[in-house]
Amino acid sequence: MKGFWFIFVLMLLGFVCMAIKPVQAATSIKQEFKASAGVTYQDYRINTSARNQAVRVLKANLSDPYTQIKVGIPDPLNKLSKTIARALTYYAPRHQVVGTINASFFGPTGLPVYLIAENNQLINAGKLPVGKTEYANEPIAFGMKDGKGIIAHYNLDLHFVHNGKSTPITASNKARATNQLILYTAKNPSKYTDTSEKGIEVVVEKLDAPLDLTFGSTVTGMVTKIRDYGDKTKTQIPKDGFVLSATGTSKAALKNIQIGDSISLAVDIDTLWQGADFMLGSGPMLVNKGKVDLSMDPKSPNAITRAPHTAVAVDKTGRNVFFVTVDGRQPGYSTGMNLTEFAQFLVSIGAYQALNLDGGGSTAMGVRYPGDSVVKLANSPADGFERYISTTLMAVSTAPNGQPTYIKAHKSNTSVLLKGSSIKILLDYVLDQYYNPVKASTKNLSITSKLGTAKGTAFTAAKAGKGTLTVKYSQAATSLPVEIVDQLAKLTISKSNLLVRNGDTVKLSVKGYDRKGRTVLMAPNAIQWSVTGKLGTISKDGTFTVTGTKGSGQITAAYGKTKAVVAVNIGPDQEVLDTFDQLTNWTVSSIRATAFSQSSTKKEPVKEGKAALKFNYDFTVSKSNTSAAYLNAAKSLVFTSRPNAIGVYVYGDGKNNWLRATLTDGKGKSRTIDFTKDMGLSWQGWKFVKAAIPKDVALPIKLKQIYVVQPHQELKSKGTLYFDQLQVFYGLK
Repeated sequence: MKGFWFIFVLMLLGFVCMAIKPVQAATSIKQEFKASAGVTYQDYRINTSARNQAVRVLKANLSDPYTQIKVGIPDPLNKLSKTIARALTYYAPRHQVVGTINASFFGPTGLPVYLIAENNQLINAGKLPVGKTEYANEPIAFGMKDGKGIIAHYNLDLHFVHNGKSTPITASNKARATNQLILYTAKNPSKYTDTSEKGIEVVVEKLDAPLDLTFGSTVTGMVTKIRDYGDKTKTQIPKDGFVLSATGTSKAALKNIQIGDSISLAVDIDTLWQGADFMLGSGPMLVNKGKVDLSMDPKSPNAITRAPHTAVAVDKTGRNVFFVTVDGRQPGYSTGMNLTEFAQFLVSIGAYQALNLDGGGSTAMGVRYPGDSVVKLANSPADGFERYISTTLMAVSTAPNGQPTYIKAHKSNTSVLLKGSSIKILLDYVLDQYYNPVKASTKNLSITSKLGTAKGTAFTAAKAGKGTLTVKYSQAATSLPVEIVDQLAKLTISKSNLLVRNGDTVKLSVKGYDRKGRTVLMAPNAIQWSVTGKLGTISKDGTFTVTGTKGSGQITAAYGKTKAVVAVNIGPDQEVLDTFDQLTNWTVSSIRATAFSQSSTKKEPVKEGKAALKFNYDFTVSKSNTSAAYLNAAKSLVFTSRPNAIGVYVYGDGKNNWLRATLTDGKGKSRTIDFTKDMGLSWQGWKFVKAAIPKDVALPIKLKQIYVVQPHQELKSKGTLYFDQLQVFYGLK
């Protein structure tokens, strides 16, 4: 609760926006669990009237003897991978990746932009941008040393010495830019420097020691080749040597070097970082000594833009490391934060130092969910999918496999149980004492309760009352609440009344409720069914089969003295759906034709009643493809009993058209039925026509439209039809 109010106060002070008036905010933790003994995952949701934020936090407690922080470095260095996929490559026995985030910024060629070191060796020298508007304008890194996380400035010393003169090197294994001096080693993704002729390159081989770039080391070799300015020959990087490549003002440092000269290459780091497990350069610094303190201009465009972000943070002891992501560019779910807002959140969760990492569409976090063996994507990347990224940071558990300690299970139904009913107990997962998943078989699951009996994973209620179900797997145990009643206060049947036809089959279901109005789970055979009247039969599972041809009555469902009834009427075998005395339910549409409808006049044909539907069509307006004119039912005519056919009186005009209808079945599938064959509407005067309904059409069936169609160009004409007494037939053979 203290953490909640702390964040709440931050919000009121302008956490979400920098407006003068504070914005009311609600912060909650949607999900929280332990990914391992030393790593905790939290999913924060921050909601305000202005915007929403989704923030994920992985907290690694390095005081746990089995918890480590590792860096995932591409090999070769420009090989990009998705964050989750990179984590999977580091899995090994007693090296379980339980959490991961994307880390380094990287350039268009895939190479990381800033410093990377591992095992006290320089992997990538990197280069700092110039100016306070850039992310990493100061040399700041996150790393691990002596079991603690460090976020601090560093001083990298990378230089070469020729004839007693020391010259600094700009960067390593990068595309060479103007006025830069670049070191190329065998770790370069290409075998060649791939530079233009506008520079000087010196190849150094025959080293007196392996070139591993260990901090504090110096290696000396001999110049074996020189590529002068203007030479377009590609320079190959020696496997056991290096290349110095300079352009612009930096060429002066290489001009006086001759083949056979001795050159020494030295690399070192300041004392704080010597012996570090790894270093990862990035920026800007977000939190310094527990306070928001950006190492870039907080008003610059990169700093004020709300976007997805990734950060790494440490507490004051360095024994707690935080991986943090905020999603963005997804209005309604998560807008994203500017860097000041992001820093404020980091302070609220206990960050003493915090460093920004690559963000935007690259932001990704993976976590090992309880019961899983590997990490899965936890956040929602801005692009809708994971991007390919460069380096990653990982929280690793080195714990051995232990004994079953934690278990999670759930009931197949959470309702109150009626005595005699049964539920299944479903196993979610079993974990050992280190939160590693245990392969558990439900055959070894035990379920006990004073209120019932268990067989396998099925529990049967035997006694009314409140209690628990104890679920055990070896030494792992959990309790599930259970409540059982032996009486019902109310029953309801799924249908309040039924209009059925001879031969129909209707499946009825029943719901039971206790005195508090709660749904009660009943055994399938708990209900006694009965039918009054000569209507049909009903089975123990509530399946009613209509055998009568007419009449009415009721179906009763009973449990003891508690009953529910449904009225039943057997409908006629034939019904009039529409007399067409009124046309309010019909509209007209057409394809490659014109059409309109109206009620017939006193002098026009009427089969029965006051009027017929007069339907005028003109297919001559189109000389290509099929023409059609439709009568559309504004309110679909629905059949819940299975009809055999639909019929209608049609006053024909002898124009050899095709009369059809469209149905929609219970699965939403459109079906076409025929009143006539192609060219079959050939009569003049009144005729009653039927369209058979296939037996495989799923209920309920909807009549959507009746239409006239002419697929033959030579038969296209215009004319008038009259419709009267639309009917449906049941039980016809």
